[in-house]
Amino acid sequence: MEWRELPTDLRRSIEERLGAVVRVDAVVGGFSAGFAGVVRTAGPALFVKATSETVNSHGRRLYQQEWRACRQLAEASVATGFEWAFDRDDWTVLAFRAVDAGICSPTWPHEQLHEVLRELRACRTTAPAGLPPLEAYFADAFAAWGALATDPTFDAWPTDASGNPLLPKGEWAALSERAARAFAGHDLLHADLRADNILWTGGAPLVIDWAYACRGTAAFDPLYLLLEVARGRGAPPEDELAGVLKEYDCSGDDATALLAVFGGWFTWMSRMPPPAGLPTLRAFQKAMADSALDWVRVRLM
Repeated sequence: MEWRELPTDLRRSIEERLGAVVRVDAVVGGFSAGFAGVVRTAGPALFVKATSETVNSHGRRLYQQEWRACRQLAEASVATGFEWAFDRDDWTVLAFRAVDAGICSPTWPHEQLHEVLRELRACRTTAPAGLPPLEAYFADAFAAWGALATDPTFDAWPTDASGNPLLPKGEWAALSERAARAFAGHDLLHADLRADNILWTGGAPLVIDWAYACRGTAAFDPLYLLLEVARGRGAPPEDELAGVLKEYDCSGDDATALLAVFGGWFTWMSRMPPPAGLPTLRAFQKAMADSALDWVRVRLM
């Protein structure tokens, strides 16, 4: 959406907080239907995003979820750039300090990836107690293989190079149970690390979009990120994975189990009808599923 498409009363409420708007630079991308842009006034520029029940009800719940998380992270002195938020009618609006930056490259050059991984290690911290556990946001992920096993229309179980089942069906659910145990913990997780959630500010990364902030085991974040790296590069980043396993004292078998969880979860979601306003989401999820399962196949064979 563009700025002028927002309801007049909503734009007026935003300007009451910011001052008269001089210019709005639209920001396009990601998977949240609604408005997003850098709003410029006589004061500091802010990145503002807004959506409604009508435009994207799921997105609105995520914005409210991020609002709650950012308040707790601020109390714990975790910098997110959050400035303010409000609800008006069926709209939710969030504002953050604007940053002169672009998102990380989806092809993940080695130098950029290594700097992001270094930053994740350096910023590792205990999560605020009020944040939910990983299981709260990823219950569907850990249950996905079980759901697929009971779906009579699903027959695309992963196979090896010879076309034989990669694993017995029941073992996929067992891997999910292993991952749920292995990645429960008390570290702060972003839990949605992708290129479009990491800004590149002249050589330093800045993590944004904290809607899924939760408590778990710190290795979850770099492993999730490396799955997207595998998708972007077209090949599993085994060298970087070896470094993450060592630095986070994470079992290789636990990492494989988590990749299997992602494979099932993204497969399950990619089979759903496309949501309104997000026509590319299912294709993205299918690509993530394929990357995860290709990587699991490499690690099991």
